[in-house]
Amino acid sequence: MKQIILAIIALLIALPAQAAEKESVYDRVMHTGVMRCAYIVYPPETIKDPNTGALSGTVVETIEALGKQLDLKIEWTEEVPFTHMFEGLYSGRHDALCSGLFENPQRAKRALFSVPSNYGVTYAFARSDDTRFDDSLTAVNSPDITIAVIDGELAQSIAAEMFPDAKTYALPQLTDISMVLESVATKKADVAFLQKAPGRRFIEANPGKIKTIGKEPIRAYPAPPLAFHPDEIKLKLLFDVGIRTLLLNGTIENILRKYDPELDSYRLIAKPYEAAE
Repeated sequence: MKQIILAIIALLIALPAQAAEKESVYDRVMHTGVMRCAYIVYPPETIKDPNTGALSGTVVETIEALGKQLDLKIEWTEEVPFTHMFEGLYSGRHDALCSGLFENPQRAKRALFSVPSNYGVTYAFARSDDTRFDDSLTAVNSPDITIAVIDGELAQSIAAEMFPDAKTYALPQLTDISMVLESVATKKADVAFLQKAPGRRFIEANPGKIKTIGKEPIRAYPAPPLAFHPDEIKLKLLFDVGIRTLLLNGTIENILRKYDPELDSYRLIAKPYEAAE
C-alpha cells in the first residue's frame, strides 16, 4: 500500500513538470525559425495560381516581408474555409492564419488578432440594369431581394445585420469570391457585398453585367494580416512590432498599391505622428 501511495505522489509531482515542458507555438517558431501559415484564397489578399499553386497577393507579400524582417521562414501549409478557419490553430496543424481576415467581435472570441495592416472596405454590387437600389440601399432589406454570400464569409454577417429581411443565396465554403457576382449576373441573387478590387476584375472580364451601388462603402473593417491561438500573446506581440515597422517604412502601402493602385479596396492606417498633428 505504501508503494502505491508513493507512486501516486511521484505522479502528482511529475504532472506540473510535464505541463511546464509543453512547448508554446512561440517557442517552437523561435527555435525552428519556421512559421506555418494557413490561408484563405481571397483576391487580392491571397491569390492562388490554379496551375502551379503559387501564392501571391497583398497579405502573402506582407507575411513574407514580416518573415524576412524576423528571420523566419514562412511555410504556406493549407487552404482553409471560412467556416473552419481557426480549427488548425487549436489542433496544431499550423501556427497562424495568415489571411488579412476582417476583425469582428465574433471572430475575436476564437482567435487572437495582430494589429491591422489596413482597413478593408466593402461595397454593394448589383446588375447593371437593376435600378432598384440606385437611390438607397434600404431597398435591399426586403423579402423580395436575395443576397449572394459565401458560407462563413463576412458578407454573410453584413447581410444578417444590415438586411435581415432579405433572403440569402449561400455558396459553399472555398468558393471563389467572383462567384457571388456571377450569381448576381445570372439572376440567382440580386446583390453581393465585397471589395472593389475583385469586383473590378469581374466587371472588366464581364463588361455591362455588374455595377457598384453608391459611391461610399457600406462597411469598413480593420484587417489584421494574422490570427493566432488565443494563448499565443507573445507571438502576437512579436508580429505587432513587425507590422508597425512595415507600416512606418512604407512597405505595406507599396504592397497595397501594387495590387490595388486606386486604393479603393483599402484604407491606409494613419501614422501615429500624422494623426497627432
